Amino acid sequence: MELFFAKYHGLGNDFILVEEEEVQTFDVGKLAVTLCDRHTGIGADGLIVLRKQHRLEMLFYNSDGSTAPMCGNGIRCLAHYLYTSGLTLNKYALQTGAGEMIVEIVSEEPFLVKINMGKPDFNTANIPVNANQTEFINQTLIIGNETITLSSVFMGAVHTVVFVDDLEKVNIEKTGEAICHYSLFPNRTNVNFTQVIDRETLRVRTYERGVGPTLACGSGCCAAAVISEKLGHTGKNVKVELALGALQVEVGENVYMTGPAVRVYDGNLSLELIPM
Repeated sequence: MELFFAKYHGLGNDFILVEEEEVQTFDVGKLAVTLCDRHTGIGADGLIVLRKQHRLEMLFYNSDGSTAPMCGNGIRCLAHYLYTSGLTLNKYALQTGAGEMIVEIVSEEPFLVKINMGKPDFNTANIPVNANQTEFINQTLIIGNETITLSSVFMGAVHTVVFVDDLEKVNIEKTGEAICHYSLFPNRTNVNFTQVIDRETLRVRTYERGVGPTLACGSGCCAAAVISEKLGHTGKNVKVELALGALQVEVGENVYMTGPAVRVYDGNLSLELIPM
């Protein structure tokens, strides 16, 4: 027996995509660890499971087997998969653990998807952040031996934004891991190191909880744009530059993200190689 999968990436943030009926007999968290291993598996930042029994739904697993409510780059990849699988709608709802996201294909060549990412939530109880204040914005803490100013928001997942003068001088893995596991964040946090280039441009590098440093994080870019606009660094429409390209983010009552998705290859994996 074999497992069919599609390998995708959204600006370098890469995923394995399978349909739920293919993996119903597995512990999917353990399966994610096995498949995402870059030495003995396929290799990816996460596993996307498509559920389509009564509605279209995305289930998302990080490479360490933990779950996340949603993934911005992953949604665009799933949209491409549905497009190439014959879904003729250009605009539709996709269910996630963070609620309903509206998907709109705005270009076929190149393939670009616009996602209504929903409303940013600054309430510390909902993010969550163990803090006395109702919002956690521009809070300066000593973490390890560094003094760091943090701002947090729930943007489909828990995100913390750190503004820096020069991304090239930041140890993304070391500092990101320290913030991710800091005691204020009971569910850990994604960490988005953000450099303001000008009023219309940000540059972002992300440490993702359950993964580590990644080349891109869609919801993290949205979080960075939201916090940057809230603090007056940038306007409501920003280009967010990443290692392998850029996303366009529009900040309003809802947040919209537009970007590409690339299908790298399809494959079949022998189920004999997968521990039950």
